[in-house]
Amino acid sequence: MESVKRMPRVLLAGANSGCGKTSITCGILKALVNRGLHIQSYKCGPDYIDPMLHSHITGRDCRNLDPFFSTGQDLRYLVGKDSQDVDFSVTEGVMGYYDGVGISCEKSTWTVSKETGTPTILIFNVKGMSHTMIPLIKGMIEYQENPVTGVILNRCSKGMYQLMKPEIEEKLGISVVGYFPQKEGIYIGSRHLGLMTAAEIDNLDEILNLLGETAEECIDIDLLLKIGQRAEELPKVKRPEVPKKKRARIAVAKDNAFCFYYKENLEILEQLGAELCYFSPVNDTHLPEDTDGIYLGGGYPETYRKELADNISMKQSICEAAQSGKPIIAECGGFMYVCDHLVDTDDSLEEMLGLINTDVRMTKRLSMQFGYVTMKALYDTAFFKKDTKIRVHEFHYSKADKRGDACEITKYSGKCWNGLYVKDKIMAGYPHFYFHNCREVAKRFVDMAEEASTKRC
Repeated sequence: MESVKRMPRVLLAGANSGCGKTSITCGILKALVNRGLHIQSYKCGPDYIDPMLHSHITGRDCRNLDPFFSTGQDLRYLVGKDSQDVDFSVTEGVMGYYDGVGISCEKSTWTVSKETGTPTILIFNVKGMSHTMIPLIKGMIEYQENPVTGVILNRCSKGMYQLMKPEIEEKLGISVVGYFPQKEGIYIGSRHLGLMTAAEIDNLDEILNLLGETAEECIDIDLLLKIGQRAEELPKVKRPEVPKKKRARIAVAKDNAFCFYYKENLEILEQLGAELCYFSPVNDTHLPEDTDGIYLGGGYPETYRKELADNISMKQSICEAAQSGKPIIAECGGFMYVCDHLVDTDDSLEEMLGLINTDVRMTKRLSMQFGYVTMKALYDTAFFKKDTKIRVHEFHYSKADKRGDACEITKYSGKCWNGLYVKDKIMAGYPHFYFHNCREVAKRFVDMAEEASTKRC
């Protein structure tokens, strides 16, 4: 670590899920970019979809800051690593400000703001309120020690904003940074796993332009930038080097069906000597040439199940790679793809890869086996040793007939179940990995791919 640096930044947190965080964050990002600023964005928690929207706006990869996977020191390192060469950074919170694991405030957006010393602006949906918003805001800012310095009033008229701004500032001593009105045409579609991805929204740029114009008009961007200057200094971090000589070539599935990846995961694979090449299981006919390993991330395979099933040459290409001993990691959506059949809620089914002997059935409700969990390895595998503990995340609207038995999975509440398949050099299951928290898994994956590459040569 080198010298410290101010790294101006803010964190936008919500009073609750659905309060308008993503729309307002996207509007502010767009307004900042429109001013010609170079922006780094972050998203709290295990989110994949909001970061895609952020990245589309800023032209720079959004990063995840997740206190379940990372210590306070790790969080400061991650911010220091990626914010040192930009003009300003913006972090979007997750759920309500104090909503953490279980029903506690541990590992929450509040944790991220406190650990990174980032000035925080709370977003409140104040539709139908006037004076009542003052005690609600007061309770939020006084509940715990925190770096909250301002609020944004969402779904608020200009008239109500002008009336309430001086009242809130006088009684609570914090800045009212602006408001966001209800406007026709500002809507990002949603479905069972959350918002639609950036690639799926036909009029995305039109929506983002409208959000940016609204933010510039209704939010005091100059004040927001000034608040960001109060951020605590962070260590200026030397980024890990990527070896010039590559040990193995890992094919990463990337299209509308498979699009959930932590940028940190991909970079760690590269730091370990992997050359990443991208392919589409939906549209391509074969794996990239000289593939030594395969990474199948999460996403929406159920939406493209017919296309995946009908792409026989791609299925054969992946199965041949598996049979030749090339390692595969298949997370959640990837797990659904490597199984025997993907069964829709109407019991219609499509044939998948058949590398794991189970069917996966779509459900109309979120699986109760979801959220932050810790896996404990029940025996030695190619990817980890017995008794290894790994923190992971699950979130899915499907259910596998058989979940696998490689690990005991424990939720924060104490609820346990067995899960994860490790079959030879294939690791498949619902858990999403964050390699910064389990680098050994990534290293073993690259090692196995390197072994496959030597056989290829």
